[in-house]
Amino acid sequence: MTQLPVLRDLVIVLAVSLAVVFALRRAGVPTIAALLLSGVVLGPGSLGLVREHESIEVVAEIGVAMLLFGIGLKLSLRELARLRTLILGAGGMQVGLTVLAGVIAASAFGYPTGQAVFFGFLLALSSTAIVLKMFENRSETDAPHGRLGLSVLVFQDLAVVPMMLMLPVLGRTEGLSWGRAGASLTWSIAMVAAIVVCARFLFPRMLEQVVRARSRELFVLATLLTVLGTAWLGSLAGLSLALGAFLAGIVVADSEYAQQVLAEIVPLRDAFGSLFFVSVGMLLDPAIWLREPLATLGLGVAVLVVKALIVTATALAFGFGVRSAVLTGLALAQIGEFSFILAGAGTAHGLIGGELMQRFLAVSVLTMLLTPFLGMLSPRLAERTEGVPWLRRLLAVRPSRAASDADEEPAALRDHVVVVGHGLNGHNVVRVLRERGIPYVVLELNPHTVREARVRGEPALYGDAASPDVLAHAGIARARVLVVAIADPSATRQIVAVARSAAPELKILVRTRYVSEVDALYRLGADEVVPEEFETSLELAGAAMAAFGVPGRAIERDKVRIRQERYASLAAGGHAAPAAAPLGALLTAADLEELTLGEACAAAGRTLRDLDLRGRSGATVVAVARGDELTGNPPPDHVLQAGDVLWVWGQPEQTKAARELLQSHIC
Repeated sequence: MTQLPVLRDLVIVLAVSLAVVFALRRAGVPTIAALLLSGVVLGPGSLGLVREHESIEVVAEIGVAMLLFGIGLKLSLRELARLRTLILGAGGMQVGLTVLAGVIAASAFGYPTGQAVFFGFLLALSSTAIVLKMFENRSETDAPHGRLGLSVLVFQDLAVVPMMLMLPVLGRTEGLSWGRAGASLTWSIAMVAAIVVCARFLFPRMLEQVVRARSRELFVLATLLTVLGTAWLGSLAGLSLALGAFLAGIVVADSEYAQQVLAEIVPLRDAFGSLFFVSVGMLLDPAIWLREPLATLGLGVAVLVVKALIVTATALAFGFGVRSAVLTGLALAQIGEFSFILAGAGTAHGLIGGELMQRFLAVSVLTMLLTPFLGMLSPRLAERTEGVPWLRRLLAVRPSRAASDADEEPAALRDHVVVVGHGLNGHNVVRVLRERGIPYVVLELNPHTVREARVRGEPALYGDAASPDVLAHAGIARARVLVVAIADPSATRQIVAVARSAAPELKILVRTRYVSEVDALYRLGADEVVPEEFETSLELAGAAMAAFGVPGRAIERDKVRIRQERYASLAAGGHAAPAAAPLGALLTAADLEELTLGEACAAAGRTLRDLDLRGRSGATVVAVARGDELTGNPPPDHVLQAGDVLWVWGQPEQTKAARELLQSHIC
């Protein structure tokens, strides 16, 4: 019987990972941290249960390629172009400062310049997989710190290309010449260009032909070819599988098939991506934690603090508030997966290895393990940081000056609307307010959005609405309505609490993403909460009913009923439910149906009095259309003709009876 050692190892890895993740998740440990610990348990330094390390690492490398391809699919070239200022500016500043900090620290310990620069490279990179997964889980991808974090991560990932190309120079590889270095650089650029061309033109056309075949199996195979093919081209360029797949994902994101491609790779991405984190943990010998616990912990904390401070300073330099800066800094403080790939390539050039490699792995895995916990604590830390007076003075972000870039002082505004957030939701609210002539002021934490809005003449102010001073500057005490339209759940709760305390009579309207967040917002003082998840489900249900010919009034009536049931549950929990408008309830309780008189209809030539549709069915004829002529509230002696369209209003059972009378008994 054929033996497959790698299959045995995969079964062991999956079984142990499942048990460890399940046990630690029940204790509140994040999944990524649990996967890393699973690898530590399985590795040769612990139980040593895995024999085919190389095979597991190959599978894991395919997994991280899929992981980075999926991340690239969510970006697209258009999204990158929109964020280009932050990507090039903030990303470049963060990488440059972090590399400099690494060089200074390594040089102080006596390492040569080439090796010190290499250590700076390792330090500069954060974990795209961990950070974006954390942002997605907390619905913070569209928040200011989410966009800033994404921009910095994109620059870091792209910076891996020149970093990889510089390794032979830093390691002073034997026999390396400038000519060979130039040829290597030219070859790498050519292969990256080939990845972009294939992803932009070849793969979309291939997928188009596959779609026409109407075979899901073919589409899955084509998707795998796209991921693995671009990863392989990246390896030919001297890069990594993951980086090649990441570049391809960014380009393919503009294709009309991007979402379906993403849907097909999600199961494989999650499974193989989990193996990547397990494989990282397996590289570590936990004995180093036991031999040098204080040194490992000290270096890990030093890395987290230095990177968090650099990212925070970068965010502040680009005009972001204290809260966004601190949240971004803590999120990007770890050492990332590309650093492991870079370290692996560095061993071939004598830049790292042996005991030094184990120290690097121990510190890196420790920072990755701590990142999910820092993410859980970051909102509180950011809030406390904002409340430290001397720190605010040091950072020159006095709350009273937070909106000082406004040309007009909003002190004269009264009975106005304060709109927090100028994304898609906030923009739509502002548009309606402007068209109706209702005074408003916008509070936004993204300085670039504020500048763009003010160029268009919008009364936009820069500031964190969670600050009482910023809300006071926006005239919250004189405002009639506060609309919170941001995507950050933690910040939304804080804004509602602060606003309710500052203005007890203020009407607070809140947008949130999930129904699970509604109760907490009502408890904090919100008057109305609109959960996108809930409203989207109603619209989908309405569209489904419309496809089966259900009248529009009936659809609206069902929506009202479901909303009232939801409000009733809120009222039972002690929250005030919005009162239903009597007229709205009346209109949605009845149907307005269109009935046409055929050529052979016996009602033709008779009056409405003779027809007596109201007496026989209970429905009322509210209008009669004849050609282009419409007669509203027709009199009893109105004579009907063949081809007339009767607009009948009544309860659903009444309009149904009227239709049956016209179709069966009269016509």
